[in-house]
Amino acid sequence: MKKIIILLLLCGLKSHAQTSRVLIVGDSWAEQQFEDGSHVAVFSNNGYFDINVVGSSTTQSGSEASGWAAPSELKKIGDALAAHPDIDTVQLTIGGNDFLNNWSINMSSKQEMALQQQIQSDITTIVEFILAQDTKIEIVLSFYDYPNFVDTLGGLSGLVCAPLLKDLGTPSSALLNNAITQYENIYAQIATEHSRVYHVTHLGLMQYFYSNIPRPGDLSLPSPVAALRTHPPFESLDCFHLNPVSYEVLVQNLFDNYYLVRFDTVFKSGFE
Repeated sequence: MKKIIILLLLCGLKSHAQTSRVLIVGDSWAEQQFEDGSHVAVFSNNGYFDINVVGSSTTQSGSEASGWAAPSELKKIGDALAAHPDIDTVQLTIGGNDFLNNWSINMSSKQEMALQQQIQSDITTIVEFILAQDTKIEIVLSFYDYPNFVDTLGGLSGLVCAPLLKDLGTPSSALLNNAITQYENIYAQIATEHSRVYHVTHLGLMQYFYSNIPRPGDLSLPSPVAALRTHPPFESLDCFHLNPVSYEVLVQNLFDNYYLVRFDTVFKSGFE
């Protein structure tokens, strides 16, 4: 009897190892994590060597929640799930461009509330579409960390970052980080309203990793320069995106606070 149980467990582990379990959906943060291989690296470092991650058709730099909520984009998600029926987990990283493209310190309270509600509504549309595809699917909401509009305003970096900061109304780091925190808290409510949706926050993670500042960090400071992505050929700094090492730190945070328990259900089920 013991041999049979062991064989069943081994078969279960083998099947688990051969499946694509995670679909990444969203904007440039999702795309860069996928293209950098952040999940594969973190999963392997934690003993999960053969979990496949899908995301080539469901991540797009510059995309907004409003775009993914449209029927044509939802279909891309549905098609990816249909093509990989073993996927049981979707990581959704979206809403940052909706914020950056529309938010400003010059907005009225009414305008800001309308923007918050619209982004939350669009994310909810995406979430409920994904959940409707299969009852086994869970979603983890993974958003952002603080940007850096302090050390990126000069040189080649400033050609992109300075105009973007101006479009935002030239907020201080404190104002911008507080706004980002407020928006994330609003979007995180979606997880409390859906039983198969989870939220992992990354706010202050880069300050903690690079500067040992306790999370959620110092809202008056940006994320450290060491966390930022650089762009060739002159290695100009990116004011918003993270480098590959930093994305691995972020995905490790996701692993510690979500994926570890999610993947461990295979082992648990063998003893139930």
